[in-house]
Amino acid sequence: MNRRDFLLFGSGAVSVALLAACGGRSSSGTAGAVSAPSGDPVRGGTLIFSDTESVPSWQNQRLGTYSAGNLSFSVLAYLLYFDPLSRTLVPWIASEFSHNTENTEFTFKIRPGVTFSDGTPLDAEIVRRNLDRFGLGDAAKNINPNPYLRPGYDHAELVSEDTVKVILNSPNQDFLLRTTQNQNGLVAASTLELDGTEAGKPENVVSAGPFVFESQIPEQEVVLVRREDYQWAPESSSNQGPAYLDKIVWRVLPEIGLRTGALQSGQVDVARGIQPLDEAVITAAGFQVLATRPVLGTSNWASFRIDNPLVSDERVRRALLIGIDRDEMVATTLSPSFPPAKSILNVEHPAFVDLSSEFAFDPDRARALLEEAGWVAGSDGVRTKDGTRLELEIPQSAQQAALGGAWEYIAQQWRQELGVVLNVRNDASFAAAAATDSNVPLNLSRISIVSLAQQFGAKGNTALVAEEPTLVEFRKRELAAADNAALADIQREEQRYLIEKAYVIPTFEEAQVFGASPQVNLEFNATTYPLFHTAWKAG
Repeated sequence: MNRRDFLLFGSGAVSVALLAACGGRSSSGTAGAVSAPSGDPVRGGTLIFSDTESVPSWQNQRLGTYSAGNLSFSVLAYLLYFDPLSRTLVPWIASEFSHNTENTEFTFKIRPGVTFSDGTPLDAEIVRRNLDRFGLGDAAKNINPNPYLRPGYDHAELVSEDTVKVILNSPNQDFLLRTTQNQNGLVAASTLELDGTEAGKPENVVSAGPFVFESQIPEQEVVLVRREDYQWAPESSSNQGPAYLDKIVWRVLPEIGLRTGALQSGQVDVARGIQPLDEAVITAAGFQVLATRPVLGTSNWASFRIDNPLVSDERVRRALLIGIDRDEMVATTLSPSFPPAKSILNVEHPAFVDLSSEFAFDPDRARALLEEAGWVAGSDGVRTKDGTRLELEIPQSAQQAALGGAWEYIAQQWRQELGVVLNVRNDASFAAAAATDSNVPLNLSRISIVSLAQQFGAKGNTALVAEEPTLVEFRKRELAAADNAALADIQREEQRYLIEKAYVIPTFEEAQVFGASPQVNLEFNATTYPLFHTAWKAG
């Protein structure tokens, strides 16, 4: 079946499903949810997985989207693994790890017997080279450092034949956790020697994960096959040997409604990015709805570009922050998978503070703040000041199926209640440019493995697109935190400050929602990527 037939077939299936839902079943989330198969894992089979967009580069520092993580995580191997159940770091390629009290030296003992898929050893020396690449980048090869490992990075050195030490010239409390991040997968010498373009081709990515790249149809499909000699899973994994599945077929299906149809018609086994409208449809048809949250993540939020003249006034930002009825937004445009946000951090995060009372819906106060700031309603109801309309733009993201409906709701509410125009632009090129353009007053984001101050206080941040002194100081304090408890205390302060200054609009709790065949047993890691290594299919 070619791509055109695939899409047409999916379109018909989703239409039938939606009619069935309208015939008597309420679209109330995952009521009557279907369970995964139980019992001993079944070996063999191919799992077909659909995602929202293609991955243009597999080079580590360019793996920037959820789709990139969904695809590449099972090919790569990492020094450490953050276990979502115990919420602790556990050994993976590093069998032991430690750090000094100043968080300026990090030591890793490398597990013996691990090899890359080309047969070369994954030893301490190649780990040292990888760490220097992460921390320093390689300008000659057009490869940037990882911004989370870069702060204070000096070099990595061999302590012994099987042990590597990283030396920093300033503290980085976040360093160990960041080694689990998708951009820090270990690769073989053959990949390290390539420039950024060549290293981004999937056939050139040689690592030590449970699956290996086999083939692709560019921008449409990637095939991964099981590595038969894989014996070095994370310490906490339920599967310590090779993957159960023979093969993963990863397909790109960007059209949001068609993913449901592809699942119901049996063209795919798992579909990522199910829109809230379709959750009840899928459940009613006997399929699983799997909503998973990042253990160390944020809610979905929009940040203000504080140097933009339309939103530079704190009163305007505050008005927009409290001008959203989040309960009604969830009830009318989302599902129980996406409850209203209570802070910028999600409720799963250990540093979470419930600040929902600080941004509760208050349209009267919002209108008063806009009047105080000099924005007066015109004859058409839209507010103006000095001849300028209060008209904003925000990019939508294909990576989160719930965003479109939620922000269209917000746009309508702001127009009706506040006299503010918001244009929600579903335009990939606009979204890409908006990441660094302060002329775009609002930008959307949500992140996992959180450093709040990296997002808001680091040089070149894409949240505020400005360096705000208090947030810059928060960044320094985060990096210098003595331990996780101290870091959590700092992040509680940061949450309060970001809401107090109305720098951010939390909207709803982040979740990645997958539809899955009732024959599929699938788990997820702490950042919501599927664990294909432990996945299996019944029957």
